Amino acid sequence: MTKPSRRKYFLCTGEAVDADYLSKHPHSHIIGHLQPVMDDERRVTALARWDVSICTCAALPDKPDVDVYLIGDARGIKCRYPGCKNLERWEIGQAAFLQLMSRYGKHSVAAVEA
Repeated sequence: MTKPSRRKYFLCTGEAVDADYLSKHPHSHIIGHLQPVMDDERRVTALARWDVSICTCAALPDKPDVDVYLIGDARGIKCRYPGCKNLERWEIGQAAFLQLMSRYGKHSVAAVEA
């Protein structure tokens, strides 16, 4: 039986950390969390961007409001914490890349995985 993975939080500094390490980033803000989602029968990791960015020292919400699940590359993700000017990027993971390539038939998935 596999051990369930812990939720990772995506910070305005571009780092993804689990809850135990949030205190090591006291001047950062949580933009969202990493969420496995199904995309055409393949499990990929998405950035679940929250409606509101919160300080890493704040209590974590049980069910944050998510406005978008980002699977592909995204640039200019703005931190929504008041006064924070950080812009970050989310880069596509390998599983999502392979899914995208197979969907559009651009490359053989077997060649990309090799």
